[in-house]
Parts: sequence; C-alpha cells; structure tokens
Amino acid sequence: MLKKSLALVVISALLTSGCATASGARMSTRQPPSVVNGAAMGEYVQRIPAGSRVKVERTNGESMRATLMKATDQEIIVQRNTRVPEPPIRIPVAELARVTLDQGGGSTAKAVGIGIASGVGAFFAIVALAWAFAD
Repeated sequence: MLKKSLALVVISALLTSGCATASGARMSTRQPPSVVNGAAMGEYVQRIPAGSRVKVERTNGESMRATLMKATDQEIIVQRNTRVPEPPIRIPVAELARVTLDQGGGSTAKAVGIGIASGVGAFFAIVALAWAFAD
C-alpha cells in the first residue's frame, strides 16, 4: 500500500511540475532606467566596434537587441535583429540608458548538459516507478 501511494505522489509530482517551468512570457516589474551622463555614454558607445551585437535600453523603458552600425558622440545607428530586415534606427545618446554587448542565449555545451541531466532524471524516475509497482 505504501509503495503504491508513494508511486502516485511521484507520478503527480512529475506530471504537475511542467506547469511550474520558467519558460514563457513574464511581466516586467522594472522601473524605467534613470538618465545617464550623455558625454560618458557617447564616449562608451564609440568604443564598441561596428558590427557588434548589442542590447540597447532607452530611457523610456524600451529595449531591443540590435547590431551596431555606427556610433558618434551624438547618436548611435543600430539595426534591429529581426527575422525580416528593418531599416536602421537612429537613437540620440541622450535617450540611451544602457548599451551592453549581447552575449547570446547560451552555448551548445550548456544545452547538451541540460539534455543529459533531464534524461538521467527521467531514467531514474521510471526506474523508481517500476520498482514501486513491482510487487
């Protein structure tokens, strides 16, 4: 009796854990970034090489991932990273809150490690269930 109830608890935990995953849309709770020193920001963006993938955050709270095409002390010119090409966008340095190099979402090794860990966990869950139901 104890084995069957334990098996039911494990099965329900495995089935309902998919509802609590971290994927999906999230609401932003961040406040819009404050205004930064325009001269310092202009100097900083000029040091980023053209062609770099960047994440641009504006003072109005809008953010975008883009490719830096040109940077001066007054404005930057970026092209959004979208599936369909868009025309370049000129953004005055005064409207920039943050510009960071986009490091990408992850690596292949990380994805392989997650896949292996998931497979091992599923294997042990199946073994535990088989052991629980084997009377």
